[in-house]
Amino acid sequence: MLATGLALGACSGLPQRPVAPAIYDLGLAGAVSPAPAVLPSQIEVRAPSWLATSAMQYRLEYLQPAQRQVFAESRWAAPPAEMLQRLLLQALSAPSSTGGGCRLRLEVDEFTQAFESPGASTAVIVARAELLPPRGENALARRMFELREPASGADAKGGVTAFRKAGERLTIEVAGWMADSAAGACRR
Repeated sequence: MLATGLALGACSGLPQRPVAPAIYDLGLAGAVSPAPAVLPSQIEVRAPSWLATSAMQYRLEYLQPAQRQVFAESRWAAPPAEMLQRLLLQALSAPSSTGGGCRLRLEVDEFTQAFESPGASTAVIVARAELLPPRGENALARRMFELREPASGADAKGGVTAFRKAGERLTIEVAGWMADSAAGACRR
């Protein structure tokens, strides 16, 4: 029995095969309806260095609201800025559009899953949008967007579903902002 116990104990010391992380994205965006009268000629999405990674970040707001943490077994397919740029390009591009000459720039300030308690979380996207002329950096229009979408579960998978919904809402809100206040600036 002692030999059997030692043999089984030795097997537990063998290195475990690493679990491949689950890879998620924001899905495909459909064209927004109604589309802005003037579509941007270029869409650029930027993010600070701490968001320039595929790590899925979260905050335990009930315990350590200033600390960013990452899910160990889940990753984004690309950094958040790249995924949001893809969504905006898909939603705000039209084959016949000349783009109106203006450029859309989005600066992502926050893209985290916030846990209000151990059992409840929310996807949070905070971004600043600027409509820029064809050349130059003097913004023609600016707007801040803050989207909070409740997650269906207190895990990475629930957060992904919430981020997909928040991403869709972001494209719709950006399109609405462009239709309401930016179209005149682009036509100048």
